[in-house]
Amino acid sequence: MIRRRGASAAAGPVAAAAPVPSVWLPMLRLCLLVCVPLAVVVAVAGAVIAGWGAAGSALGSAVLVMAFFAISLLVGHRFESAGGTRALRAFLVTYVVKVIGFGAVLVLIGRPGWVDPAWFVGSAVATLIAWQVAELAGFARSRRLYLP
Repeated sequence: MIRRRGASAAAGPVAAAAPVPSVWLPMLRLCLLVCVPLAVVVAVAGAVIAGWGAAGSALGSAVLVMAFFAISLLVGHRFESAGGTRALRAFLVTYVVKVIGFGAVLVLIGRPGWVDPAWFVGSAVATLIAWQVAELAGFARSRRLYLP
């Protein structure tokens, strides 16, 4: 219990506010709950329609997109209590490292012969859109805690 500054002792103690729950890990869970089933469905569709190369391409690009965005949410979780400036710096550094790192991996590895470009790009775009929609829904829900 906390006493109000300047309040008389007769006023009694005032209850402290409960800590605000973290938004980052629940949002990560929500995004994965949306995107993992989508990736599986697209990979199965790729296997049925165009073969195992399409399935692997779809699944691989979905995993890349999910990893790219999951890293940001984990950084948000890690630095949420660090204050605005430090958290923003952490996000900026993470973004630069992710873009350079993922780009370098894709350039250095090159495109394996089994990758189907259409399924790779299609799955990546579908996963990216699903992730962003889930993230928006998660943010909207977290900002309106007073709604049932």
